[in-house]
Amino acid sequence: MKPKYFYFALAPAFFINGCATPPPIEIDQNTLAQAATQTVQEAVYYSTIFSSCAALGGDVEVDAISTQHDWVNTNTNLILAADQIYSQHQAANTFEYQGKTLAPAAVKLALESKLRAVNELKLDQRTPTNKIKTCEYRLGKITGSALDLAQAPGIAPYASEMLKHLPLDHHPKDVPELAGGISDVAPGPTYYNLVKNHEASCQSSAFTLSVVNQWPKEVYANFCGDDSVEILTCDWGKCESKKL
Repeated sequence: MKPKYFYFALAPAFFINGCATPPPIEIDQNTLAQAATQTVQEAVYYSTIFSSCAALGGDVEVDAISTQHDWVNTNTNLILAADQIYSQHQAANTFEYQGKTLAPAAVKLALESKLRAVNELKLDQRTPTNKIKTCEYRLGKITGSALDLAQAPGIAPYASEMLKHLPLDHHPKDVPELAGGISDVAPGPTYYNLVKNHEASCQSSAFTLSVVNQWPKEVYANFCGDDSVEILTCDWGKCESKKL
């Protein structure tokens, strides 16, 4: 780390020569995908904040709907562009189920982003009065620059590049599209045996995600660490595996 006096010594030069232009940020497919992923995560997170607070009714519901309207108008194009990039990045890790193209990572992202909002609000642990106060406080912070995802750290340097990927048919939709609207599915009866088998074969942070539970049909996704490695499609407890 450079000593502080080095910066003070340079200070006059900045005033004489003008503000130095920061070097351009290198944008490659990986950094763009990371920014797109963060944008999609924030979209699910904020959507959950709005819906959770609107469910309280009364003035808080009006406030949540109004704030969400402003937030959606500000961010829709960026979110749709980000989801386009995210979908392309996950294209090799998808599977087809009942006419939908799904990605286990997208379902996991939706679940984790939703839980982040739920755990932050903790509405199920609060009194009716404190639920309202909590939502009033949180909604009150979504204003000014906080309303615009394009100004968020980690997203801002890549926002203009992401917008170049805005799909031609850019109507509002649920994101991530590859989650198919799935974010919180209780496991079915086959789940526990599958977990044991997967933990025995995965050496790094084994995780089994419940994707569909419509007995006798179930779908699960196995992860090793952050990587989705297998889809298990089950019928009456008998499962077929698809490696990813």
